[in-house]
Amino acid sequence: MKTSGAKFNERALTLVEVLVVIAAITILAAVLLPALTGSGRSLRTVCMSNLKQIDLGFLMYSSDFAGKYPMQVSAKDGGTSEFIYTSHTFPHFEKIQKYIPGQQFYGLLVCPLDKARKAATNSETFTDLNISYFLNVDCSTKGTSQSLLAGDRNLTTDGYTTLSGTLIVTTNINLRWTQEIHLKGGNLAFADGHAEWCQSANMNNIIRQQPTATNRLSIP
Repeated sequence: MKTSGAKFNERALTLVEVLVVIAAITILAAVLLPALTGSGRSLRTVCMSNLKQIDLGFLMYSSDFAGKYPMQVSAKDGGTSEFIYTSHTFPHFEKIQKYIPGQQFYGLLVCPLDKARKAATNSETFTDLNISYFLNVDCSTKGTSQSLLAGDRNLTTDGYTTLSGTLIVTTNINLRWTQEIHLKGGNLAFADGHAEWCQSANMNNIIRQQPTATNRLSIP
């Protein structure tokens, strides 16, 4: 006796079909995830933009102080030279706040890929823990285009991770990046107002091109 009802032709997916589905999902994820979360490359560009604007703030300060950065001006004259001998970096950055008004200033000081630092919300709570970037206190506006001003704080010297405070850098030191913030490199800002991406392999070349043989990096 025949029974009524629809007949279904059930068939398992072949290996090729499974691989096609996986490939399609992978491509879709690659397209959507950067748009949803921000890719490492795009956030790296944001970090570089931060440094360019910080650079501009220091250049604007120098135009009001006879071509000097706050690190080269005494505190009694509106600078921060006395803070070079402390373990603090934020007083130097604080001097450019009036050139970058509003909450934008605090946001610029934190790289979006630096998960260990958060932007300050006001001047009362502003400390080194709200900064992602080191500052070269020996940088001069009279230097060359390779005169280093600032950069990502995640550095190693001769294989050792640097701590907050003053790092004395000479031409024979082995300076490289950790992978704490960016992968395979970091961003740097220079006295002429430009910023650039620098891989670890090129970091020592940058140091050797500095106008002075010794540079003190204030690391937050």
